[in-house]
Amino acid sequence: MSTRFSYEVDPHNRLIIKKGKGASDVKRFRKIVKGRFKVDPKNRLYYEVFKSSKSDIPQKIKFSGKYSLDKKGNLIFTLDKWNNQYAGNRLRLKTGIIDANDNELVFILNSKVSKNKRTHYMMRVHGVWRADRNNRIGFDIENGVNKVDNLRFFNAWRLNDNNEIEYRYKGTESNIRLKGSWDVGTKNRLGYILNKEIGSGFDFRTSVGRITAKKTKIYAKFDIVIEVSKRKKIRRKILFLGVWRLKRGRKILLEVSPGRRKNLVLKLRKDILGKKGFIFMESFLKKKEAYIGGGAVLEW
Repeated sequence: MSTRFSYEVDPHNRLIIKKGKGASDVKRFRKIVKGRFKVDPKNRLYYEVFKSSKSDIPQKIKFSGKYSLDKKGNLIFTLDKWNNQYAGNRLRLKTGIIDANDNELVFILNSKVSKNKRTHYMMRVHGVWRADRNNRIGFDIENGVNKVDNLRFFNAWRLNDNNEIEYRYKGTESNIRLKGSWDVGTKNRLGYILNKEIGSGFDFRTSVGRITAKKTKIYAKFDIVIEVSKRKKIRRKILFLGVWRLKRGRKILLEVSPGRRKNLVLKLRKDILGKKGFIFMESFLKKKEAYIGGGAVLEW
């Protein structure tokens, strides 16, 4: 019968190996192994060991289990029953998120190499962004055949000055900024598209959208309620300011400028203009483009 091991992580992100299932502080049964955690292109977690040729510990220790996040943003990997590992062991990696895009999260880990030397390194996981029914954001990782692990971000996201989604951890320097485009789709839904090809983005439940005109300015306003917990709900007001623009094919867009660096287009689809919606506008030509001014109240 092969020897089975228990695994855990010390405060310096080093792997601890113990023979057997029970806890033990005896050195010959408990060993701190120097190395670093890595993730392969298929999101499989393993530990690369820094070892001498005489060591009986393999150069690479592979794990099987499930990813999650705790409320402080630490990456948790809960082991399942596989190979020589015990199910239920939790590898708690002290991490910070230093970068994020439409299909990737980049973690940074701080580890102790020797008594007076520390090192920092990065670890990447791939997937797509999703919003749950409570309008909280999360990152889905494909972890095996027909298996998806959700990294749920517990606190509320917010908008920056460019109407981009940001997430900040309290008490840490970790800050996620996601660059995307807003899209008005079906009834009581407001989308934030990060990558349409892979289906990465958020589909938020929202209040009835209202688009109104005030003098020469046009406003589109939406309310999104983020249910952080049963007792805590946070409201986000999404406000767009811009002009109507008529594109080829008679597609109507509300073009807004969220910041000085770029333009953002809020798309209004034809199917939202039903019996409960009405729109008033006036059009004029400017150079070679057709612009539409006016306002609307839409209930969809």
